[in-house]
Amino acid sequence: MKKILTLLTLIVVSLSLNAQTMHTIIFVNKQENTPEHGDRTVDRTADFNNMKDFFSRIANAIGYTNNMRAHGLQQDFTTTMVDQEINRLNVNKNDIVVFYYSGHGANMNNDIWPTLDLMDKAYWQSDILRKLNGKCANAKLLLCIADCCNGIYNGNVRGTFDTGEDSNGLKSLFTGFPGKKIITMSASKKGQYSYSDLKYGALFGICLREAIANKTENHSSPTWENVLDYAKQLTLRVTNNTQEPQYSIKVTADPFDD
Repeated sequence: MKKILTLLTLIVVSLSLNAQTMHTIIFVNKQENTPEHGDRTVDRTADFNNMKDFFSRIANAIGYTNNMRAHGLQQDFTTTMVDQEINRLNVNKNDIVVFYYSGHGANMNNDIWPTLDLMDKAYWQSDILRKLNGKCANAKLLLCIADCCNGIYNGNVRGTFDTGEDSNGLKSLFTGFPGKKIITMSASKKGQYSYSDLKYGALFGICLREAIANKTENHSSPTWENVLDYAKQLTLRVTNNTQEPQYSIKVTADPFDD
């Protein structure tokens, strides 16, 4: 009996060690009040809830353990908390890492990527990506998403879409490629605003979710290029060509490949 119990223990430990994880870090300022909005508070609760639900469903669909840390309170919306969450990352071989920010942002002429406006000070997206890269050498896929800045937009959009998640398509998109990928994206190009719907949240976030769902449904080999190009088209369409998302895809060799 002791031998059987020992064997079972070893099997459980082995499975836990080999389990693959999606690490999702979400920072959404749910109740933002900044000078450019006057006395009005911008409510991003929809972004917070939609992105938590969306990435949870993806992790479940591709069979990954869901390790999500989501921050929506202003006292947590700081560069200190961002650094703390990045430093906490323990990324094993073939894990997936997602960083998503929704809040105010601007371009400080550092490069094409925005500066994120946290409660204590600004944080350049390129600096966040650099720190993520330092912790994510083992990751199969790293997504660094800045959904900002957010002017108010009251166009006719839907906050959710009927397209269901196709587990095979999602597995192909998130893990079915050689080497590893690092994908950086922002909701708009340098010098542009990014818009939100008062009810449904950030338009780019809506379009990104739709693009992932659309391009993985009944598609045998979806690619991030196709997904992000489609998200760009959708965003341009609903903003009358005033907001154009941008992205960068870097492909490197898997350090564990022989």
